[in-house]
Order: sequence, then C-alpha cells, then structure tokens
Amino acid sequence: MATYDAAVRKALPDQRDLQDRREHCSVDAARLATIGRAVGHQVRVRLSSDAFGLYTVSEVHPEGPDTTVRMGRRGRERLGTSDEFDGVVDSVGPHPNLTVDQARACGELVERLRDNGRQRELIVIAPHGGDIERHTDEQAEHVASRLAAKAVSSWRCKGWKDGGGAFVRWHITSTDISAASFPRLDLVISRGFIHAVAFHGFEDPEVDTDVLIGGCAPDELKQEIAAEIDRATAGSGLRVRIAEPEDNFGGDDERNVVNRLTAEGGSGIQIEQSLAARSRRWEEIADAVAAVYDTKVPGPAPSS
Repeated sequence: MATYDAAVRKALPDQRDLQDRREHCSVDAARLATIGRAVGHQVRVRLSSDAFGLYTVSEVHPEGPDTTVRMGRRGRERLGTSDEFDGVVDSVGPHPNLTVDQARACGELVERLRDNGRQRELIVIAPHGGDIERHTDEQAEHVASRLAAKAVSSWRCKGWKDGGGAFVRWHITSTDISAASFPRLDLVISRGFIHAVAFHGFEDPEVDTDVLIGGCAPDELKQEIAAEIDRATAGSGLRVRIAEPEDNFGGDDERNVVNRLTAEGGSGIQIEQSLAARSRRWEEIADAVAAVYDTKVPGPAPSS
C-alpha cells in the first residue's frame, strides 16, 4: 500500500472524458509513479474514512502542485460532494488481506481466484460480485463448482458498502479493469483461455430484456447459451436475447476483461442480467451456462 495527500479539483474544460465518466480521474504522471501506479490503472480516492471509491486513471496531466487530481462533477459526487476537496490517493485496488466475511462487515472490496495454475480451457468470472451486482459472484462460483472435475478456473471480485452503495463505491467498467491493480487477475490475464464467461448485472429500465448474451465469442455459442437459459427459465417470464452491436451492455469490446482473458480475444461470453433475473433465477441461469460448457470443456487427461 502506498498513498499521498491530494487536492481533488474540477476537470479542465478540455477533459471531456472526465466530464462524461464518473469512474475516471486524471493525475500527474510523476506523482502517480511514486505509488507504483500508471495511466490505465485503478486507484482509491478518499475524502474521509467513510467516503472513498475506486477510480480509473484515464489520463495523466502535468500539474502544479503535482498532488492535484482532477475529476468531473459526477466523479466527485460519488464521494458525496460536488465541491473540490482535499483527500488521499491510495494504490490499493481490492484489499489484499481480508476474508470475505471481514470485507462484508467493513464495506470493503476483495478478490478471489480459483485456478490450478495451468488449465486454459475455461475461466468463469464475476468482476462485480458481492453487493456491486448481486448474485453474479455466486453464479461464477456455482458454474466452477458444477465443473470442478474439469478444473475450470474462476475469478471474482466482491464489494460491499454499509448502508448500500457498493456499486457507486467499487464498480469499474469491464473495459477499464487493469490486471496491474488486481493481483489475482494478473496471474491469469495472459493465459489465453479457450473460453471465458462473465456474469454481470444491470438495473437499467430501458433495456428491453432480462438476460442479454454478448461478448466476442462466435454467434453459434451465444445462440446455444441463450437457448439453454431460455429452457432453464421457461415459465418465469424472463426475456432472453443475444446482444446487438448497438446494445450498451453487449460486451463486444476487445478491451473487455472477459475477451482479454481468451486466446486472441475471440471467445469471451458476457451474460448481463436484470435484478429480477439474478434475484429469482440466478441458479438456473448458472446451471444452464454450466451445461453448455460441460459439452465444450474436456475432462482431465487420464493418469499414466
């Protein structure tokens, strides 16, 4: 852990990215390097012991003093103020030492990895587990458990906040997630898995479905997963469809972490789900995904 005292100030007029993105900030490059971070990494920005959040350093900007950090209004409002303020920049992403129960009790973020260090057939992930996007980490763990005989890997982040607001405190967009800031992800990011699947959640009333199947994987695989989920949730009233290019939650950006985990970035599946789908049918959806990948992932090689 490394920190420095910072002065959080308004974004400059030409910093359109900061005006538009509440998870982004700009920092002086030299000062950022003193805590072992660089552009594209995540840092914590703290206003007080109770008001802090995880941000992506989306750009570096020479500052005087070099402790200046810039955010748009929405970025500052994540910490409960529209004003400029003095705070602290911290190099830590997920807390490195807490148990899950401890993290839940104190409103923290932790990272978990299940991996044998060598298999590259399938990894199942949930970047926004805990109370960030509820039930998604349970789904990733359920799929990994169903396919335990095949030694599939799973990576999960779990975040909480006392009184609610875990999404606001901890959410980092999947295209921004830096393995440099998530040490357990860093262990597998370059493995080149044949398959990767990510569980996500949304609460956007304008999305016309409950389960959206996206990612950079071939359409045939998306169709197979969508059909299996449809069968598993028959009679529930949940709407399942494959993402279109114009969908906001389509997961087809090559920078998306689920695509980056796969060989040549071409086999990631992103499963976006409404709160109703995750609350009422999370296990059935996970079972359906496990059933599809059970046919794709070979069992362990016989011992000699």
